Amino acid sequence: MLFSIGWSVNLTSLNNTIPDGRPSTVPADTGLWSAQSQNSVPCQFGWVTHYTDKEYVCRTCGAPCIFTAQDQKYTYEVKKAYIDQERKLCRPCWNQSNAIAEQIKPYVTRWAAEKNGLQNDIAFLAEWLELLTERERNLSGRFDIAQKNVLIKLIRKAGAR
Repeated sequence: MLFSIGWSVNLTSLNNTIPDGRPSTVPADTGLWSAQSQNSVPCQFGWVTHYTDKEYVCRTCGAPCIFTAQDQKYTYEVKKAYIDQERKLCRPCWNQSNAIAEQIKPYVTRWAAEKNGLQNDIAFLAEWLELLTERERNLSGRFDIAQKNVLIKLIRKAGAR
């Protein structure tokens, strides 16, 4: 068995399939990786010859998940994601995270265009703050809290008037 950062390739099970019929391993074509991935240690040393299914637990909801070999091939060879990138969220939590991010964008855009007028708009500030808080709850990761703190201060200031 070969090991590298985040990968394990069991050379005796390359033709294994799982019960739903899809292969649990697929060949890797490192020539299709992003330039950054091609400069990585695993690529330089030829450690990755195949992708294998990787089990993980969603860090938001705790659901057991599988980052399939086919998904890895697509992620690294088509989308050109960095090879050390691993899945942390299940599909529903990922979709929810993206939906919240899309809901936040109009607030950022509007703020950039109308900052002076919006500093006293408690409803606008509170809605934006709620979205940021929801995103934090759902992703349970590290966030830049400066934006939230600014909104909290503006809401307090506008409420004191």
